[in-house]
Amino acid sequence: MYAEDITNRKIADQQTVDHQDQQQMEEQILQSERYYRLMSENSLDLISRHAVEERKQFEFKLQENEQRYKSLFEYNPSAVYSMNLQGDYLTANANLEKLTGYSLDELIGMYFGPVVHEKDMEKTLYHFNLAAKGYPQSYELTLIHKEGHFVEINTTNIPIIVDDRVVGVYGISRDITERIRYTEQIEKLSNEYTLILNAVSEGIFGLDMEEKVTFINPAGLQMLGYEHDEIMGHSYLDHIQQTALDGIHYRPEESPLMTAIRSGVSFQSKDAVLWRKDGTSFLAEYQVTPLFDKGEPKGVVVVFRDITDEKEIIRAKESAEKADQAKSEFLAVMSHEIRTPMNGIVGMTDLLAETELDEEQRGYTDIIKESSSSLLYILNEILDYSKIEAGKMMIVHEPVRLQEVLDSVTDLFMAKALEQNIELSYSMAAGVPTLIMGDAGRLRQVLVNLVSNAIKFTDRGSVCIYVEQKMSVDPKKSTLKFNVRDTGIGIPLENQHQLFQSFYQLHSSFNRKYGGTGLGLAICKKLVELMGGAIAVESSEGEGANFYFTLQINPESGYEGDEEVVAQSEWKSTQEIESGSDSDVPMDIGANVILLPEGPALSASNPEPSRGDPS
Repeated sequence: MYAEDITNRKIADQQTVDHQDQQQMEEQILQSERYYRLMSENSLDLISRHAVEERKQFEFKLQENEQRYKSLFEYNPSAVYSMNLQGDYLTANANLEKLTGYSLDELIGMYFGPVVHEKDMEKTLYHFNLAAKGYPQSYELTLIHKEGHFVEINTTNIPIIVDDRVVGVYGISRDITERIRYTEQIEKLSNEYTLILNAVSEGIFGLDMEEKVTFINPAGLQMLGYEHDEIMGHSYLDHIQQTALDGIHYRPEESPLMTAIRSGVSFQSKDAVLWRKDGTSFLAEYQVTPLFDKGEPKGVVVVFRDITDEKEIIRAKESAEKADQAKSEFLAVMSHEIRTPMNGIVGMTDLLAETELDEEQRGYTDIIKESSSSLLYILNEILDYSKIEAGKMMIVHEPVRLQEVLDSVTDLFMAKALEQNIELSYSMAAGVPTLIMGDAGRLRQVLVNLVSNAIKFTDRGSVCIYVEQKMSVDPKKSTLKFNVRDTGIGIPLENQHQLFQSFYQLHSSFNRKYGGTGLGLAICKKLVELMGGAIAVESSEGEGANFYFTLQINPESGYEGDEEVVAQSEWKSTQEIESGSDSDVPMDIGANVILLPEGPALSASNPEPSRGDPS
């Protein structure tokens, strides 16, 4: 038997095994440590990556919120700003610069007070303080721009709240200046529209497409007899009815007014019968005008007026005109009829005066002749006046030699002037043409009337006709002024405005002393006006008078038939007649031919001049 001590080997083997196991264990531990470390590293990396991701997302959202706030703040069309609780600007966008005129550097840290108009300062502080207490506010105020002009704005104040505490105030403001001006303009136009509607005497009301009254002015309410609330918004047919002129009521759908309203076309009626609230009717004239907005019918406007009184006035006027025409025709006929036998009486009286008469018979004959002449003179005036009133007097247009007209007038009154020891003369200023175009007969008639009056009211002194040339307002025209000056009794200033009225005399005593009808100056006035001129008087009581009239002439026109010498100045007086001399002032050669304005085409059938009366 062989025995071998293998203890050491076993021990060695065991040690080997143990060593191997220990190595394996160590290997496993190391492996575990590697796994743990790897796992730890991976976990930390995962956690780190997750944290970074979250941080990125947070930063993105923060940036997004900042961009949104920036967009809201910077690109807002309104001025956006923030203030602390003392009212100092902390932030502001560019629109606040435009609104106030101050730069951002000037605004930041600036108190809002200096930019607020003093009239709105109390209101602004009131609303700002409420916002600072947590109550949002909206109001309007006026800013003072840095350049000095005013800016109307609407402002909203919003409290800035952090941790349930108000730390400041946001402001959002926008310019409403144009809106305010536009609103004021609309209000002004509306007010003017209301004033116009209230001021016109015609009734005006509007109807919508449902035939309801949309507006009516006070004149319309008064004519229809309604109160404003009774008719506004109600159907037209409930209040305004129309009948025919014979009194028969129209059916609503058949009345001309309703037909025009529903047809949408303009319509006018001169003789409609409308009814008031109290059941009475009135004659009316109305106009219906449709209203359109961008081609779409919106209703109608009806303008009407009461012509009842007007019709009565027209009928009365027509009646008065017929009566006046009948009177004028009667006067004209009677004047003609009476003047014919009167001419016979005057003629036969002249023949009788040439026969052999004793002193008493000659006195009777002179009285008959003087009375006949006075009566014929009155008839001539009445005939002239009636012809002028009837519009049947014609102003002719023919060459007129001023010197011949003035000679004939002075010759007519020379004997009377010598009898009263009055100097009668005429003269023309240098540059006055002696040949004009006009009506010699009517010009002579006016001068005769004025000279007759002048001699009649002048006991001593002189009567002078003086013709001068005046420049007109129109540089292409000139004016002739005819003056008849006397040194007679004169006319009080307070009576001068009545001188040219028909049948007017200063006092009844003048009629008894001087005679006349009071038509002479009235006829002169109408004749001068028919020739396109004007007449007036300058006088003081006891200091004589100057009756003058003007006729407009055209210095550029000419008359080819005038090749004779034209007098630039002419003087003829009673002194020359008494001395037997009639020497003329040397005449200058000229070619001045002036056209007087043509008057209305009337008929001149009375060749004898009508002489003037005391007026």
